[in-house]
Amino acid sequence: MNSLKLIFTLIIFCISPQIIAQNPIVKDFGMADPHIYIFNNKAYLYTTRDEDRNANQFIMPDWHIWSSEDLVNWTYELKIDPSETYMGKGSKSCWATETVTKNGKYYFYFSDGNKSTGVLVADNPEGPYNDVLGKPMLDENLTPGKEYDPTVLIEEDGRAYIIFGHHSSKIEGLRYYIAELAEDMISLKEIPKPMVVNKENGFSNDKPNLHKHNGKYYLSAGSLYAVSNTIYGPYNFVGNSGDGTYGLTGQAHGNYFTWNNQWFHTWCKFVTDKKIRFRESYITYVHYKDNGEMVDDTNFLKNHFATGIGRYDANWDKIEAEWYMKSEKVEKKESPNGGFEIQNIKNNAKLYFPNIKNIADKKSISFFVSSVNEGIIEIQDTSGKVVGSCKITSTGNSNSYATFTAHLKNTKAVSDICIVFKGISTDILHLDWFSFQ
Repeated sequence: MNSLKLIFTLIIFCISPQIIAQNPIVKDFGMADPHIYIFNNKAYLYTTRDEDRNANQFIMPDWHIWSSEDLVNWTYELKIDPSETYMGKGSKSCWATETVTKNGKYYFYFSDGNKSTGVLVADNPEGPYNDVLGKPMLDENLTPGKEYDPTVLIEEDGRAYIIFGHHSSKIEGLRYYIAELAEDMISLKEIPKPMVVNKENGFSNDKPNLHKHNGKYYLSAGSLYAVSNTIYGPYNFVGNSGDGTYGLTGQAHGNYFTWNNQWFHTWCKFVTDKKIRFRESYITYVHYKDNGEMVDDTNFLKNHFATGIGRYDANWDKIEAEWYMKSEKVEKKESPNGGFEIQNIKNNAKLYFPNIKNIADKKSISFFVSSVNEGIIEIQDTSGKVVGSCKITSTGNSNSYATFTAHLKNTKAVSDICIVFKGISTDILHLDWFSFQ
């Protein structure tokens, strides 16, 4: 981080350039419209900013970028000022964004309030970014709807699509619109088409977000979402990935993303109520039911909201297996106990749990599992040294659970653990949770 970045961070925001993950991600910042993307195996957080915590209208003077190696420790990277765009100096309409990479470049699509969408281009995800058009890419008269709040998805074959606008089930013409982007990523290949959402009652908001999971397309308005087998739709409304708590509503601007075989959701919430335009941003784990429905881990939020993802405490009553930060050779599935667990565990499969406090004074670790096979669970430190292990025997069937305990040793300096599974089956056991004693 150069000296200008450091000065800006300390003076303007009165926070350290190194942020430790929590909820909210950054306190007292006015962080809104958070979007996290993984570039070069590193996370980048792009946000807008609500300037005035007492304002009854949106006062949003700039955009900001952070980076992280682990979703826990965040480094402030860059401020993008509207004077660097066609919007001009002094604009307070720096609305939601989207960032993608293609052709060795990074494309930052930004909103000029609820009027138009522009695009900045950089050689690196943290910038610096340049306004290559010097004018809107999506002009405010392009469609009968609104040309702002973009989301972009790049398919496996390289084709890229942009969706934008404000969707309303009650106002004709006020829809999300979709168009394929040209190869240059700064122009459209086709005329935008309105998107159809079936059973859309309540599916009304701006800032769409589009992601893909198991071949299906998930179009979200806040934490409300609809699903389609094709990118153009029609999309069938499913419901809310959350439950209305912690701001998980149609107002929850943000995105769903995956890293290291785990899914996450980041979004923003009005600090007081929707009449005061000041927001803060949160993050939690996301799980998928067997039928494809999304579930925000509100159980995690209820119990460990302020801790944030990627950090744990050996004094917790239990740590759910699905709260891992990295996995290999396993699947996260629905549990017969309710919620989710880890299944289809193969030989040498791994689950990583970093940043666990208070392991040093613990003598053992217990695993709540079901199994029809035999296997071994090893607990390793970051060097691969085994600090505990236990043998797993059959519990009778996958709906019958038992607790197996491993004694711990040499854990004085251990805070990151890797749980390793060994056995000859392609589904050694199902792990629901574990706890320290």
